[in-house]
Parts: sequence; structure tokens; C-alpha cells
Amino acid sequence: MRALDGHIQMNGQETPPPVTFEGRMSDDTKDAFAALFDEAFMQMMVDCQQLAGDTCDVTGLAESMIQVGNTLKNSFEACPMGCTHPPANCKDFWMAFESNPVALRNKCALTNNWPGVCTVFLRELQVRVADDTWELPVMCRLIDPGLNLERMPRCKVLAQMTAVNRLTLHDGGCAFSTRDECISNLCDVYSQFTWRMQPRNLIPERFKMPFDDSYVIQGCEGLVPLDMYNRRDECPKRLDILGFCDCLCPAMPDVVMLGVTDCPTIVDEYLMFGRLGVSNMTFDSLCETELCDAFNTQRLKPACRDTKLPGTMECIGMQIPKVMPEMSPCPWRNHSGEENIMECLNGHRCDIVKEGWYCCERHRGRAKCPLELPVMCDTLCSGITEYCCRTEGECTPRACPVILQRDLVYKQDTTTSTTTTPEGRDGNLGDQGLVLRLPQGSWAWLLVLVPLTGGLVLCCYVRRRNHKVDMEQENGDVSMGLQLDTFGFFHAYKAENRAREETRPRICIVMSELPDTRPLGLELVELRVVRVHPWGKKHGWQVGDIIVDIAGQKVTTFEELWERIQMERNRPPVRFTVERWNIATTAEEERAADLRDENVALQRKKRQLEEDREQRSKSRVASKTMMASTEPSGPRTLGPNALPGMAHGWDDEYEEDDDFSYYSDDDSRLQTFQSTSSFPTGNFKSRFTTAFQVLVKEDPKEKTPEKPDSEKPEPVFPQDLERRTFHKDKVVFTRDVWGRSVVKVMNPTKRSPD
Repeated sequence: MRALDGHIQMNGQETPPPVTFEGRMSDDTKDAFAALFDEAFMQMMVDCQQLAGDTCDVTGLAESMIQVGNTLKNSFEACPMGCTHPPANCKDFWMAFESNPVALRNKCALTNNWPGVCTVFLRELQVRVADDTWELPVMCRLIDPGLNLERMPRCKVLAQMTAVNRLTLHDGGCAFSTRDECISNLCDVYSQFTWRMQPRNLIPERFKMPFDDSYVIQGCEGLVPLDMYNRRDECPKRLDILGFCDCLCPAMPDVVMLGVTDCPTIVDEYLMFGRLGVSNMTFDSLCETELCDAFNTQRLKPACRDTKLPGTMECIGMQIPKVMPEMSPCPWRNHSGEENIMECLNGHRCDIVKEGWYCCERHRGRAKCPLELPVMCDTLCSGITEYCCRTEGECTPRACPVILQRDLVYKQDTTTSTTTTPEGRDGNLGDQGLVLRLPQGSWAWLLVLVPLTGGLVLCCYVRRRNHKVDMEQENGDVSMGLQLDTFGFFHAYKAENRAREETRPRICIVMSELPDTRPLGLELVELRVVRVHPWGKKHGWQVGDIIVDIAGQKVTTFEELWERIQMERNRPPVRFTVERWNIATTAEEERAADLRDENVALQRKKRQLEEDREQRSKSRVASKTMMASTEPSGPRTLGPNALPGMAHGWDDEYEEDDDFSYYSDDDSRLQTFQSTSSFPTGNFKSRFTTAFQVLVKEDPKEKTPEKPDSEKPEPVFPQDLERRTFHKDKVVFTRDVWGRSVVKVMNPTKRSPD
């Protein structure tokens, strides 16, 4: 290769001058570069080498990066923990990956041999060197942090790099064939992380550093008390690691990416390191649903019994994305330390006496209970974060998932004990089976106890059976039935008491129209009628009716009823089906039923005739009594304008005559009168003739011989009364002051005297 004008330094010394330059890069160099980075970045380097000028030794730059990178990579893989690494290797790394590429660019740019593709290659190289997930630069920042520790990474960077470069929960840590391999791998991850978070463990003692052996990178101070490196032998007993391998690993494939959010990596980093207190390593709220769903799917499985995973709502109530790294995700395991003081999830403390128990609702919920009620129960008092506070023993304490706890919990060893039984008291399971040994004389007791026990059982059975029959008689009628047996005879048996289904009778109500206001004329409670207005009463509604359907459409709620009424309003008439208890027949229904029965109709007519006759008899008795009390002593003379009805006793003959008391349509008097008078027609039945002759009542017991014409009294009315007619005068019937029926002539015609 042709030597570069700007010498490349390695291990603090200048490289030997001139090397020959080949125009084409070898395949071995390409493969090694792709193994150190990836295929895409290798192709960018090849494009830069082909387009750069002869003075730009891009191939030499790539070979130096491969050499330095493989040296560091092999060193870290050979001894991931428990050993040191010389800082000179990291100095060569910074020279090969930071200084030399910039120097080569400046030299080639002077001769216009640095194309744009090389600029893109250089920028991508700088991005990769600054990547917090690439192990080589992160480890060199720990080993060679600079004089002022300007390169020293934070604890969060070390945790992210460890999760990406080691097999953890999301990238193969759960894919081991055995459970022990999974547990051993996770224990090695924690031990390696703990070893590397103290940079002095990575640097040989002969090199002086501006920090001592107890120095811990910033953000990892909370993990020092856990001492995970020195307790490597106890790691397989940690409940969180057992929970990872036994319980959570089967659910990790269900955690997927949400758009550009890498939820599998975020969940992995938080459960492995963030929940232990790594500074600034919080959980992304976009992945909260994925984590809670994974907990919920595994919580009830037998392998997760000791893990105490929360359900979906309880997990959301824990508000994991808002838990600060320096705070425990389960603060409720301790009380607030003060009486009547409750601590909230955001750190706010409130007085429950002054502010009430709901004082933490606006501060993300309850975190710690007051001192006098130190136990937070696993039952909610309100919402999803307001868990109840009680004293010891009053409730089940709220559990904390072990895979979310900051403190490491180790599984306790269980002890077993063996017991022995005295010889001769155990069951001898030999070739003869189980041998029972009874004391001497026990057979006599068996002869007494067996019959006595059988008698007691029989008595209990009979008593229970009788009691059952009595209960059946109290609860309902016990019916007997007959059943045909196999020999052709009937035998009685007790029939089953089947519960009768109470069916309410249903009737139909048809409404001609549904007005805009009070369309039914009812007041309802849901579908039951509680008050009936005149419009509803007109159509037959009653209190207690329950509406079942409208126009054949079933309704079950008031909303469905009102919606159906609005639909049927424009399609009258509307038919309603209702359930009604104790239906009483209406007068119309009774008349309709009587019309169908001929005997009932005949009896009803006879009853009406009897009632009419009785009423007329009472009227005659009352009329005679009144007339007797007001009858004058002598005959009464009538004036010239007097009417026949004013004579006493003018109607007695017809009142006593049964033939004329019914006023039938075939009455000849009615026909004669209608032909010669202008009386009203129709259903009116007259008992008068056109002559209006006054008839004197004759006593049948005292019949006197007829007197000659000379001795006859002069008639009250003129002799030519028969020639007179009154058909031109309007005549109406009315009653006088005594309540009697009289005829009144309206506007009588004036007659000239004869």
C-alpha cells in the first residue's frame, strides 16, 4: 500500500511508513468489516474506497479498525467479568475510530479526492461510535474515560448495552432448552452488570485513575446494597429470576412493537434493570398495556403462584410508567409513619381527618396508609387506585409482584421431617394385602353395635321421609294419580308437584287515534298503568294493566314503548296487548253473551215486563190516594174552555183495564186517533180518542136501571161536540200540579158561537 501522508497512530506510536496500495479491497477485509459492523455499513465503506482518489487510503483505515475492534471484542468475550483490560487497547480504539478517519478526510479533501459517499460513511461511523448499545465504545468509555471523566457513561447506558448484547428476556434469554440454563444465564447477566458498574474492576491496579475502588458510575448507587456479584451462588434462589424463567418467559412473545416503539426491548430493560433503581430508566407509557396484558395472561397459572402477578386493572392502577426509579413500585408495603396522614403515589401527603379519605384521588391514588391503619388491603374502596386501609388481621394485605420489587427476595429452603409409628399399629402391606388387627372380645361389641346402628339409620330415614311429606303438604297440594302397571292393573302413586306457571290473561285494546299530548290517556311506571285519564278509560284501560306489545311488536322498556308509539301514531287504529289480572266483564260483554243465549234473553224480557207492571201498580195506588184526598164533595162544573182531562176520574177506566195498559201497536184507538189528529207520531202511544168523551166510572156492584131520556142529566159538553174537530190546533201532553197527565191545546182557534 502507498503510505498515507498523515501517519496513523496505534498504541500511542506512529505506524511504519509506506505500505503498498491496492486498488481493489480483498474479500477477507470485507467479511471482517461486515462481521465487526454489518453488511450495509460495509457496502458504504466499499463505495467510498472505490470512488476516492489514489491518495485516500480507505482500505488501510478499514484494516486498522478491524484489527483494533477484533482485539477488544475478543478481550471482552474471553473475560466478561472478574478480570481487567489494558487502557492502551481503548486508546487505539479512539485513535482508529475517531482521530484517523477525520485526519484521512482532511488530507483527501485537499486534493478533491473525498467524494460525497465518503462523507456519508464518516458520519455513519461517528454515529455508531456514539451508539450506547455498541459494547466496544461503551466499555472503552469505562476503561479510558478521559482525564476529567468526560467519556464516563451513566448507569442507564450500561444497562441498555447489557440488555442488547446479552441474552435477556426478549432476545433469546427465554429460549434455552432447560430451566436451569435460563436461570444461569440471567444470573450471569446480573453479575456482569454489577462487575462493570464499578470501573475500577476493569482497570489494572498499576494504572492510576481519578477514582477509588468504591467508585460507582452515576445512576447505579441504588444497586450497590444488592451486592449481586458477590451473591452469585445464591442467585438461582432469587424469586424474581425464577418468576422470569417459570412464569413471564412464555408471555414475552406476545409483547410486540407498537409502531416505532420497541416494546419488547423497553419491557426487557425495565424488568431487568429499571425496576431495581437504575437512575432515569423509566417505563414508556405506550407499552403499559402490553406489559399488563402479559401479566394478566400468566397470573393464574400454577407456575406463577409465587410471583403474585397483578391483573389488568390492578396493573394499570400501579401506574408503572409514573414510578420514579428511586421509588418502589409497591410503596404500600410500608405505612406513612404518621397518624391520620396518608401518602399518595406522587409523594403528596394529606390529612384524612381534614381532607377526607378521597384526598389522594387527585394525586394518582393511595401509596401508603396511615399509621393507625397500616395495612393496605387487596380490595378496592373506590376507583382503581383507592385500596382500603385496615389494621393487622382485618383483611388480606395487598401483594407486590416479585418481578417488580426493588428488593431481592430469595426462596427459603424447606425442611422435611420423618415420623415413625409404633410396631403393630400400622397396616402391613405384604403379599397378603392389608391386615387389620382387632382387640380380643371386639366381636361381641360388633354384634350389639351393628343392629343398633342399623336401627338408628332406619329411624332417621323414616322420620326424614315423613317430614318431607309434611313439607310437601304445607308447600302445595299433594295429588294422587293412577298408572297402568305391566300386568294391566292400575295402582295409585303420588304425582309430582310441578310448579304451576302463572300466566296472566291477555286482552286486546284498540285505540282509534293517538293524540300528540297524552296519546294513551295513561300514567305509566315503565310498562304498568298506575292512573287512567278519561281518554284511556274511554278505550277500556284499567289500573294495573301491563303493556306487552304494540301492533304485534313486543316492548320490554318504556323507551321501546315510546318509540313504538311514535312509529304507530300515523297508522291508526293501533292495537295494544296488555296483561290484566281479575278481569271483570263489562256491560257490553254481558249483553253480547246474553244475546247469544235464547233462554237468557227470554227470561230477561219476562223480568222487564214484571218490573214494568209492578211500577205501574205503584203509580195507580199513589194516584188514587192523591185523588181521594183532594176530591170535592159535589160535582164540579167546567167552564166553556175546560178540557176533558180536567174531569175527575176521566182516566180511571183505562188504568184498570189490563187490555189497554200495555199500549200495544195494534190498539185500534191509536190508529183512529192518528188518522184524525195531528198528535206526534213515532214511538208515542196514545190512550185517547178523538171524541175526548168523559166516561163516568160505574160501580159494578151497584148497577141501576137505565133512566129514560127525560130523566137523564144534561151532558157536560155540548151535543154537537162530535161534529167538532181539533186537528187544526196543536195539542201536547203535560202534567198538572197533581202530577196527572193532561192534554193542553196550544193557541186554540177562536170559534164563533153557534
